[in-house]
Amino acid sequence: MIQIRPTLDDDGVMDFVASGLVVLEGVIDDEFNRRCDELERGNCDAFIASAGFTRQVLLHPEVAGVVRSLLGEDFLVPRGGHHHYFAEPYLGQTWHSDGLSGSGYDVTELQCYYYPHSVEIEDGPTMVLPGSHCRAVDREAIAHYGDISGQVSLTVPAGTVVLTRYGIWHKAGAKTNDRPRSMIKFSYHRTAAPRRDWLCDSSVHPAYSDRPRLDYVTEVESYRDRVRRIRTWNWLCGADGEVHLRWEQSQRVSELLNT
Repeated sequence: MIQIRPTLDDDGVMDFVASGLVVLEGVIDDEFNRRCDELERGNCDAFIASAGFTRQVLLHPEVAGVVRSLLGEDFLVPRGGHHHYFAEPYLGQTWHSDGLSGSGYDVTELQCYYYPHSVEIEDGPTMVLPGSHCRAVDREAIAHYGDISGQVSLTVPAGTVVLTRYGIWHKAGAKTNDRPRSMIKFSYHRTAAPRRDWLCDSSVHPAYSDRPRLDYVTEVESYRDRVRRIRTWNWLCGADGEVHLRWEQSQRVSELLNT
């Protein structure tokens, strides 16, 4: 039986836990990218469910390998999606979050962006805010924000696929030209219970190794981010539990009473 093989190791999964996205630049070949030229804007369920799109994009070894790493075995492959198409100059969107998985710690859905054409800054690229994916917010409450330190403009080559944790903050940037800009959006879903079955060198469950503090995050909020990330890492490894960080200069009372 043909199986999808994972492509991320522990470090790659930890990177995703912290940032909320994986960018695969130029992985889809130009011949298939050109097949998207005549795609109508809006709902594109039939196109996404087609044999060609399934084979060339959804089950592409690099794309599906990341999905397999983060969602486990026998994940649900998209049978529908949406074509975001902008042809004329456009003011762009406000920051928003499409959703949040479960309680904010689990990873049950990957929302993906496929760019059949290259995207430059003048094309109004999708903008994402790494690390924002675990923040439970009112969608409208973040709409007033302008530029945020650390935001990423997805100026990418043709054939790029970006996989994000459902809930990451994003928006379309301002478009200042008349060149068409396409993005096809679709989502994969988990069916398997989480366990550490990506690329592993050892059966030992390593502790989460935190990533550097993001530009827009305060010191206090970075502590909260660390708690969220540890719990997400443990959840993905199948060892979920409440995270109780202890101060380095603290000690359990039972240890003091019994020494």
